[in-house]
Amino acid sequence: MRVSASPAQTAPRSAAPPGRVEIEASCRAPLLVLFGGGVLWLFIASLFALVASLKFHNPRFMADEPYWTYGRVHAAHLTALLYGFAVPVALGVGLWLLCRLGRAPLAAPYVAALGVVIWNCAVTIGVIGILCGGGTGFESFEMPGYVAGLLLAGYLLIALCGAVTFHLRAAGRLYPSQWFVLGALFWFPWIFSTAAMMLLFMPVRGVVQASVAWWFAHNFNTVFLGFAGLASIFYFIPKLLGRPLHSYHLAGLAFWTLALFGSWGGIPDGAPVPAWIVSMGVVGTVLTAVPLLAVALNFCHTVRQDLNTLDANPALRFTYVGLIFWLIAGAHQIVGVLPHVSELTNFTWFAVAQKELFQYGFFTLTMFGAIYYITPLLLDKERPPVWAAILVKWHFWLTFIGVLISYLALAVGGVGQGIYLSDAKYLFPQIMKATLVTLRVSTLGDLLIVAGTICFLLNFALLLAQSAYRCWADYGAGARKERR
Repeated sequence: MRVSASPAQTAPRSAAPPGRVEIEASCRAPLLVLFGGGVLWLFIASLFALVASLKFHNPRFMADEPYWTYGRVHAAHLTALLYGFAVPVALGVGLWLLCRLGRAPLAAPYVAALGVVIWNCAVTIGVIGILCGGGTGFESFEMPGYVAGLLLAGYLLIALCGAVTFHLRAAGRLYPSQWFVLGALFWFPWIFSTAAMMLLFMPVRGVVQASVAWWFAHNFNTVFLGFAGLASIFYFIPKLLGRPLHSYHLAGLAFWTLALFGSWGGIPDGAPVPAWIVSMGVVGTVLTAVPLLAVALNFCHTVRQDLNTLDANPALRFTYVGLIFWLIAGAHQIVGVLPHVSELTNFTWFAVAQKELFQYGFFTLTMFGAIYYITPLLLDKERPPVWAAILVKWHFWLTFIGVLISYLALAVGGVGQGIYLSDAKYLFPQIMKATLVTLRVSTLGDLLIVAGTICFLLNFALLLAQSAYRCWADYGAGARKERR
């Protein structure tokens, strides 16, 4: 298999000198707002997740107010996580990769900043609307209809800047990360506008409505978040190891097979639809083993000589652990759709465990790795401020252990729940009581994730304060020099 160039080697020599300082400066305002606002929404989402988890084994907790019922809190949690954190941070990392790999400053940064403001305002209105009872009831698409247009407008403003930046790129040959970024930029407005039209504005009827909601949720998680996370992984692992990516061909195979097969699934076994639709979903999900194997093989060959240095850099540690979680979550999803497994684990916590691992394990850790690398460069390319090492360490371990505890508890609890449900001698209240132990353990995982997010927010604030202090000190030194 042919060895390919690393991210630092993709541009011709004549394109290397154009000012990296100008490129970073062009991204600064929109990306800092995307990252800072995204992580703040992640903290809010993790708090909602903790409240929702507590309600399973303590129903009286915050039971006096309708705003805090489980249905509303869980919907607000998913909305804050997916639309408040996932989409903005994916856009921020994607824009930076397009600028860096294309050797071009961000086109129309003020338009992108306007899109960020519109997006965050829409998410805020949407979360408040959900807590007030205005949710749609569709998994991963709980946003009220009156903010769907604002969300799409904000996204298109940001994505348009990315598309123009890509068009103005100076580098010739495309690097795999650019493929994944462009795929993600296209995928979200397509699935979101389709779902909004068929679920909210011109709603279809009957089981077609549920099918569209399943299709959207599956595409959002598997393809959009998968593309965004893999774009970061394909850039940062070779970049931080100082090694070329093993193969463009394997990367291309992963891209096209994930785009093709990753969009098929989502229809659960037993859904009231024609059997061939469920079968097609099973086949498509099983065929996502192809991108899993392609990515695994590509990175095994890329990092096999540097296994001892994977923990040397915080950004690299977050990224490669996110990659491992992506492989595990993908294998979990494939196993979960097999007929003999799905008939046992359907309607249990088993599928929830896979989504938790994919969203909090793969995507969140991968994006944190990118943020740890990008943010200091945005603040000062020549003298980048430094993250507090102790907070980085606590952030990683709290989040890693929290995700692992929550995933294992829900996965084991889901299998046990399926075994009980398949035995007619157990009553439903008995089954619920038996699964309380695993739910309590998963609550501990949610608590650790909250603590880890607090560590990052504090570190992010300290980094901004450090940069602001440097600017103030440089300004004061310049003013004193002028007076002399």
